[in-house]
Amino acid sequence: MVKFEFAEPPRSGDDVVAFEDLGKAWPLEGGGEKSVFGGVSGLIRRQEKIAVVGVNGAGKSTFLKVLAEQTEPTSGSVRIGASVNVGYFSQHSMDVLDPKLTVFETVQAVMPNASIGVVRNLCAAFLFQGDDVDKRIDKLSGGEKSRVVLATLLARPVNFLILDEPTNHLDIQSREILLGALQTFAGTVVLVSHDRHFLRSLVDRVFEIDHGEMRPYEGDYEYYLHKTGREHSAA
Repeated sequence: MVKFEFAEPPRSGDDVVAFEDLGKAWPLEGGGEKSVFGGVSGLIRRQEKIAVVGVNGAGKSTFLKVLAEQTEPTSGSVRIGASVNVGYFSQHSMDVLDPKLTVFETVQAVMPNASIGVVRNLCAAFLFQGDDVDKRIDKLSGGEKSRVVLATLLARPVNFLILDEPTNHLDIQSREILLGALQTFAGTVVLVSHDRHFLRSLVDRVFEIDHGEMRPYEGDYEYYLHKTGREHSAA
């Protein structure tokens, strides 16, 4: 199996993101607004790997979007720390790929100084081997596009990864490669995922969004399941 090693990312400050009294509401068509969450405060520290959990529709993706500065909070503040370089992955990331480029050209574009061998190696780590690197983006499946986006994300000198369902379209082998890469990643990770194996193997803190509030759990995913009494429903 191809193993992917990250280039050491530039070191960020110890406080990666501080957020205070954070709230987000979406406008409704008929006027007024729907509050997603409110009064959320916390601190994300360097090298933490945090899962954001909650029922569907709880606002997990919206919270990640606010952290990634993809949408403005309705209230409160988000402060990104010193020397923090954000890489953000969502299901919409696939829409920004240039359909006319090949896999190789897409990855090479984010690491222009790298040798052909290094670019090929990164492509291979995400299961594009041999002639696969010459496939055009518009000929790829959803899972293949997902792998290209993740490869381009990991090729950049980012030290804070915000990942919204990164394993959704991935097969088991790709998931294991991504998991291995994230386990050795020297930066900070915040992710939403329904993949319990992924969460068990990776995270050391959990933020639960529930009824518009957020509760931090100062332990890994097993600790969170135990504390909330969910371990029996979490086979």
